[in-house]
Amino acid sequence: MSIFARDLNTGMAKWVYQMTPHDEWDYDGVNEMILSDLTIDGKKVPAIVHFDRNGFGYTLNRESGQLLVAQKYDPAVNWADSVDLKTGKPIRNAAYSTQAAGSDHNVKGICPAALGSKDQQPAAFDPNSSLFLVPTNYVCMDYEPFDVDYVSGQPYVGATLSMYPGPNENNAMGNFIAWDAAKGKIVWFKPEKFSVWSGALATAGGIAFYGTLEGYLKAVRIKDGKELWRFKTPSGIIGNVFTYQYQGKQYVGVYSGIGGWAGIGMAARLEKSTEGLGAVGGYRELAKYTALGGTLFVFAIPGGNS
Repeated sequence: MSIFARDLNTGMAKWVYQMTPHDEWDYDGVNEMILSDLTIDGKKVPAIVHFDRNGFGYTLNRESGQLLVAQKYDPAVNWADSVDLKTGKPIRNAAYSTQAAGSDHNVKGICPAALGSKDQQPAAFDPNSSLFLVPTNYVCMDYEPFDVDYVSGQPYVGATLSMYPGPNENNAMGNFIAWDAAKGKIVWFKPEKFSVWSGALATAGGIAFYGTLEGYLKAVRIKDGKELWRFKTPSGIIGNVFTYQYQGKQYVGVYSGIGGWAGIGMAARLEKSTEGLGAVGGYRELAKYTALGGTLFVFAIPGGNS
């Protein structure tokens, strides 16, 4: 649940910040840390930016650990109302706090779900615009605990989960957003039917790439999010979009192959809605839009030497 900064020469911790004290929802902070220099309140700051599973985007001074910005990058987040910048602690909403096992209490409408507003899929930073391009999950859950005994090699969860789209007009389960980490605001967003589980790629040409669970590889303009190009691959994309240059030509590539939390129902042939920690029910429709697979796609950029 914590970000540690360590002295590379000694290994000693220099500072630490905890995003979700006493986590009750499985919001373990596995997400990447992005280093950037940002102008905040007129001052240039050596920053570290982190989009946590808990739905808050954090901007800290990477040298001192001072918390500068903590805002919701997922508007549906309700487990906490805000974060106190002085103490760094979240202001929790007790209505969405989970209960102890044996209480027989099903807490409904918790946002985000256990898979987080963002899981391992990495965001990208565009130094030209100072925008962060962030693939997100827009998913909420019901959480009902139960007593469970530990058995080696078996799942040890102790809760029944149901997942579904967060409240929105499009019934979307994902957003691809541009985030201003200096202000803690969404600049623009593109709703997607399912979670955006691929990594984002920002290029010097002002274009960002990302993939969708239906299998589309998309290119959008960084300044306003306008879609410029798409290509349908045979399977859902959860891999990271990458680019490289070879013999003076630029290429963009991605792996097409559904999997992970969203694809567990298809991959493991699970059918009960609460299986896969509730992901099976949440992503049941995905099978209508894509199939299992595993293929590398590479595209050449015309005249690509930029």
